[in-house]
Amino acid sequence: PRKRKIAAMDSGFLAHVVASFGITAPILAVLLLGAWFRRRNWIDGHFVEAGNRLMYNACMPALLFLATAGQPVTPDEDLPLAAFGVDATVVVVLLLWLLAPLQDGREKRGVFVHSAYRSNMGMIGIALCLNAYGEDVLARAGVFVAAMIATYNVLAVLVLTEQRDQVLRNLARNPLLLGVLAGIAWQRLGPPLPEIAADSLGYLARMALPLALLCIGASLRWRSLRLDHPDVVWAAAFKLVIVPAAVTTAAVLAGFRGEDLGILFLMVAAPTAMVAFVMARALTPHGESAAETVALTTLAMPVTITLGLALLSATALI
Repeated sequence: PRKRKIAAMDSGFLAHVVASFGITAPILAVLLLGAWFRRRNWIDGHFVEAGNRLMYNACMPALLFLATAGQPVTPDEDLPLAAFGVDATVVVVLLLWLLAPLQDGREKRGVFVHSAYRSNMGMIGIALCLNAYGEDVLARAGVFVAAMIATYNVLAVLVLTEQRDQVLRNLARNPLLLGVLAGIAWQRLGPPLPEIAADSLGYLARMALPLALLCIGASLRWRSLRLDHPDVVWAAAFKLVIVPAAVTTAAVLAGFRGEDLGILFLMVAAPTAMVAFVMARALTPHGESAAETVALTTLAMPVTITLGLALLSATALI
């Protein structure tokens, strides 16, 4: 298994910063490669669209299925973190909604709130956890992501639109959620996974994160990024700094430490998910604002997560 970088951190804050940057830098490098490949026309919009479909419907579900099917998921160890994440997210969204009247109009308010809380956990969050803790963390991270997918989708519909009849149907068809649930069911009820099936799914699983990061980098609207939009800057500040700091502090007060706290921080501090732009564009006229927030948070993420990890490790919380 991959060496756990967090556990290997030396004393001294600068050493913690350097070690933390080793976790975030590879993610940024592949994102930037995706943007560069797109600029060089090595990949195009059709590749990104097809790659996203392949990653979302096959590769990531395979990764999460193998993680949860191959490692026992225990309620006492795995569910408290997921439950805390759900509770914290609901509280965060309520507080953001109370602060958002500064935005003109309900739709703009909803886009601001959605962009400020919705992390890219399923791809960047899992990649960060894998870099930090190795493959053994995938099952616990998968359970956390499954719980958050359900929470995120329900809250997104509540803040973005009043058309709420599709929530349960969309959840029941979400491939990432289905991958986690199928893996847990197989681990609990099924026979040992046949070697041929494990190897075949393993090929898809190993494609998941590189393909996801390349497609994210290639699809980001870097040119739309403008720092003269206060709502975008504030949404990014909440997403990268204020919300992670508040949730992590609450988790420390609730008794979370070590790997659990590290997973929680990395997931919550991940940049705004691309789906925030997709939903904002589909349900409101403010898609460009969400696109700018996605680009800004993705670009700034290595700095904020590196400093956050360094602080948590320097204080021996993770």
